Amino acid sequence: MKTFLAAIVFCFIMQINAQQEVFAYDYRNVPEEELDTFIGNEAMYWSQIHAKLVKKGTITGWVMLRRVNGLASEPNIYFFYGLGSVENTEKMMTDWPQAEKEVRSSMDQGKLDMLDERLKQKKYRVGEVLLNRTASANMGNLGDWNYLVHNYCKASDVSAFLDGQEKYFKPFFEKNITAKNTKQVFWYAAAVLSPRGNGYNWNCYTVDAFKSYSDIFNPWNNTVTWPEEGIAEVSKYLPDGNFYKSVIWQKMLWLDAEGKLKTAWD
Repeated sequence: MKTFLAAIVFCFIMQINAQQEVFAYDYRNVPEEELDTFIGNEAMYWSQIHAKLVKKGTITGWVMLRRVNGLASEPNIYFFYGLGSVENTEKMMTDWPQAEKEVRSSMDQGKLDMLDERLKQKKYRVGEVLLNRTASANMGNLGDWNYLVHNYCKASDVSAFLDGQEKYFKPFFEKNITAKNTKQVFWYAAAVLSPRGNGYNWNCYTVDAFKSYSDIFNPWNNTVTWPEEGIAEVSKYLPDGNFYKSVIWQKMLWLDAEGKLKTAWD
């Protein structure tokens, strides 16, 4: 984790707006036969360290998600770290060792020995991303979801694409979420801060959140009028007017506002 944060701190070269909503993704590709051990390690150990950081205010949240469908070659797990600001990436690196020390000191030696043996498992990390949320629409229920749809974009002009999201789609989703015309519970758009460049398949994205898997495929309660001007505006910045890809993720483990671990099987 510390290596990941150090990398994104020194790779950060893009100026962001003053209203920072910075967060990080840590992607993994865990073999199916290793998933139970991997998830167990997160629940028993790593999540507890992040809980300490939530309680201290170092991070604003932590979530582990699992991919639904897709290719075996793609990442099947990712972690969300709420940072709030770029400065907090450095604060997290500073606070991490003490949080880990506190967690370990709370365990008896037998449990530590068992955990240390399990923690020899590979990390299976395949990528890390630092992002900034630029627009969002919700009813104050950002934690009340079980599935996310990530719409990855390779925009020719990231700023113009996100300006279009702010101008056209933020009010569209605000209106329809508030009116309960949709089963969607929140929406947001974000820019990739690091890594950047033409060697990567996406540089920004939008996210749709739902409570149930079936809602993703039947999201509307009423007929709505889409902002056609907005669709035309943002589409012109995408290859063939389309997202690079859309991927569904299920929330598996997460921490509530008090740092208490929650699971999808609670």
